Order: sequence, then structure tokens, then C-alpha cells
Amino acid sequence: MSMLTLNGTVLNVFDTPATTDKKTGEIRPAASRVQISAENTLENGQKRYELVNLKVADGEMYRKLQGKPVRVPVGAFASGGSIIFYALKDAPQQAA
Repeated sequence: MSMLTLNGTVLNVFDTPATTDKKTGEIRPAASRVQISAENTLENGQKRYELVNLKVADGEMYRKLQGKPVRVPVGAFASGGSIIFYALKDAPQQAA
């Protein structure tokens, strides 16, 4: 069970090609990514929508959920003043 869950609507799923790191020569494999629109309620009660990009193991699973609300188990870390989310191996659940 994940401590963090990203709630939002699946907007898009896309694939990125394999790339090579120019400094190390390391090959990064191709990956599927999902874009989720997440709603944040601000302190003043207004709402702000954020587009969250997640690298996922199975893009097809998310393609079936495109346009639908989902709950995705995620991890998070801070990088350069931003919070970066990553999808855990658990399958996304369609929100009720």
C-alpha cells in the first residue's frame, strides 16, 4: 500500500524513444508516460490544476483510462525546488 496517491484525470499517454546520455554513453530505454490533470485546492479556496507527467510500466493500461478519473500510487522527491512524482508498480485504480 502506498502512502501517497495522486488523484486526477488521465489526459494523455505517450511513448518516449530510447536515448543515449552524451556524457556517460548510458542508454536509457524507451518508456511510456502518462499525463494526469490533478486539482489542488488553494488556501483561499480557489482551485489550481496541474499537469503531472509520470513514467509508467504499462502505457496501455492508462490508455484504457484516458478521460477518466484515476487514483495512482506514487512516490515523490524534491528536485530543484519542485516536487517530482513517480508511479509505483501498483496498477492505477479508476476513481468512483
